[in-house]
Amino acid sequence: MEKSFKSKSRSGERYRVYITTHTGSVRENNEDNFTINNASKKLLHKSANFSDEYDAPLLAAVFDGMGGESKGEHASYISAKVAKGLYYKIKQDPDADIESVICEFVQRANDEIRDFLEQNRCTTGGSTVVGTVFKNEIVYPFSIGDSRIYLYRDLQLSQISKDQTLAMKKYEANIYTLEEAEKSIDSHKLTSFLGVDTFRQGLRPQLYEPIVMQKSDKLLLCSDGLYDELTPVQIRDVIRNNPDNPTLELVKAAVSHGGKDNVTCVLVERAL
Repeated sequence: MEKSFKSKSRSGERYRVYITTHTGSVRENNEDNFTINNASKKLLHKSANFSDEYDAPLLAAVFDGMGGESKGEHASYISAKVAKGLYYKIKQDPDADIESVICEFVQRANDEIRDFLEQNRCTTGGSTVVGTVFKNEIVYPFSIGDSRIYLYRDLQLSQISKDQTLAMKKYEANIYTLEEAEKSIDSHKLTSFLGVDTFRQGLRPQLYEPIVMQKSDKLLLCSDGLYDELTPVQIRDVIRNNPDNPTLELVKAAVSHGGKDNVTCVLVERAL
């Protein structure tokens, strides 16, 4: 782990962040990554588990690499490193337009992944991203791909992000029911991801309605290795029953249910 950067918040806004990442039970490499402000999982680390407190502004993001062998691992690592620039820009410029800075990050991450793939003569590779910026007690969520953001509020869990998959497109076109979409072979066929913009014409994230962060709220960011193994009810119950180390218990549960993929969870809650 790289050293975390703790900023000073004028409003006294403070968050506790829990992070766990694991290769799972099947795969040899962990192609997932994460960024918390200017800290991320180093390429050589296959797993990590820790928690810490951070002042606002706070950036939390999860990346799920794809492409096989080491390409996905490098793509998510590149994305996590580029995301640190997003944090510094928001930290250094209190008046920065957060959504514009997020869009700049997405295009830069896409371009650096494309540089890596072209330099290594790779035809495939990329990374999903789910991210949240916490500032002035407001959360700004964004995503590309099928990693997810959940809001845990009033003991209930709701999905904030929208999967960018062929299955969801077919659901929106009334070809699938929601249950059919979730179980279909199209459920992980991505329609967008970091690295997809081959000609660098402009890749935009999905930007969601900002959330006013209540003191009892928890935001969960995760790769698909979690929700492929656990239902939303199971995820909710693990969070509800394990307040001291929720991400560790979530990952343990996903691995015990099969762990067919890498799994990464980041959970953020108000500390002040």
